Amino acid sequence: MCEIKLKEKSFSGREKAAGVLLFCTNLIVFLTIWLARQYDQVRLDEILFQLKTTSAGVENTLLGSAIFQVGGLTVLMTFIEIFSYRVLYGRSALIRQKIKGMVLHKYAAARAFLKKNILRICTVLLAAAVLILGGMVDFFDYVNAAATESDFIQEQYKEPSETVLHFPKQKRNLIYIFLESMENTYADPAAGEPITDCYIPELKKLAEDNVNFSHTDRLGGALSYPGTTWTAAAMAAQTSGVMVKVNLAADTYGAGETFLPGATSIGDILAQEGYNQVLLLGSHAEFHGRKTYFTEHGNYRILDTEALKAEHRLDPDYNVWWGAEDAKILSLAKEELQHLAEQDKPFNFTMLTADTHFPDGYHCDKCEDIYENQYANVLACSSRQISEFVSWIQEQPFYKNTTIVISGDHLTMDGKFMDDIEPEYTRTVYNCFINAAVKPAREKNRQFGTFDMYPTTLAALGVKIEGNRLALGTNLFSKKKTLTEQFGYEYLSEELLNHSAFYDYRLLQLEPEDEPASNESGSGLE
Repeated sequence: MCEIKLKEKSFSGREKAAGVLLFCTNLIVFLTIWLARQYDQVRLDEILFQLKTTSAGVENTLLGSAIFQVGGLTVLMTFIEIFSYRVLYGRSALIRQKIKGMVLHKYAAARAFLKKNILRICTVLLAAAVLILGGMVDFFDYVNAAATESDFIQEQYKEPSETVLHFPKQKRNLIYIFLESMENTYADPAAGEPITDCYIPELKKLAEDNVNFSHTDRLGGALSYPGTTWTAAAMAAQTSGVMVKVNLAADTYGAGETFLPGATSIGDILAQEGYNQVLLLGSHAEFHGRKTYFTEHGNYRILDTEALKAEHRLDPDYNVWWGAEDAKILSLAKEELQHLAEQDKPFNFTMLTADTHFPDGYHCDKCEDIYENQYANVLACSSRQISEFVSWIQEQPFYKNTTIVISGDHLTMDGKFMDDIEPEYTRTVYNCFINAAVKPAREKNRQFGTFDMYPTTLAALGVKIEGNRLALGTNLFSKKKTLTEQFGYEYLSEELLNHSAFYDYRLLQLEPEDEPASNESGSGLE
């Protein structure tokens, strides 16, 4: 047999291009796997939003998981694949003498095919990976919706700045508690595994003893619509009555100096009425533009972990979970409420918990190990802590003239925890109104979204709203039908996804080619 001489050769231009495609393919594959493991459901609009805004203050566990499981594994797999390719073609000096001519002779046809078609093969693999990821994040539905112009939002939008609002003579205080990922599913074993018990008994009792707007005749809540499914968007929806629609041409999502500049929020309205306003967070307010939104809309005093450290209310090196655990934040909330109550103005105190954030939640010192699943124990702990906090508020002198709103921000994103929920089960966002100024006309068997919380919260403060509509929201204390009740969930979801020139012009304040006319008129606030 003639001796076969193997020579070290550098990669050709075609092989280098194939290597780049292979790296991209691996990156997309591992990203897809990571998203599927971490998230219950992820949509393209949320991904685009994260690309358009700031992620300052992201929790280290989640960030580390993404870096290792996506970035690290991508580099490792690409190295293995390229090394294997070098071995196949005898380009590795390390094993040149071991392979001799075996691979060259035995697999000559396969080697020739691979070498000739390596670029095509890597292109096909990349296309397949993109299609799989696209299907998972509803890419094709998003593109179709973006290409479909709709006047629906313009026709249904009730301009808040042109709507007459009658405040009571004695203005009520507002305490608005956003509960991270809090949904009614946790209280209902009928939802399927892993809900084997009511994990939030105290929150369930609060809802049953007070006002809980529900999609059934039992504990229930708001349906989750596109553009409201992550925290920043959920907070905007509940306080401004609109979803967050991501326009790639817009920089109005908090990375700069503006976030939905055309929206009129509860903060805007209450600021005009002389309220002191505070936002308390156990995380970095810059994350996803929340600081920009609440500063621009109502000039809230922002108390995030950075501000709390600056005020020496947290140690400079304090860093638990997303910044500070709920037990610490609830303790600080009591201090802040007592301070606000001493002022001669009504107040709007808004806060956001974090312990129930995915993955698995934060198991604090107050958590009891009742269940085998950590997330279930964290949920139970959150329920107890919020109930105790509400009881404390009710013992304070200011409570008599204070309305408490407790609301989940969105459905949980913890994919592992929600894996076995019955597919037909309707998951809804938790809500509870305590010490509201009015009684609901119909509390149960309502169909609504989280953006309906906007006028409903004002109504709970005793504000009379002309027409009982603001933005896309409907006052649930009234008999007026919500958009969901008028059009149904599926149709409304489609219309809210479709492109709206009115939304771009009115709410994002982009320059329009043909300026859409407002369909509302009114005399403003009173």
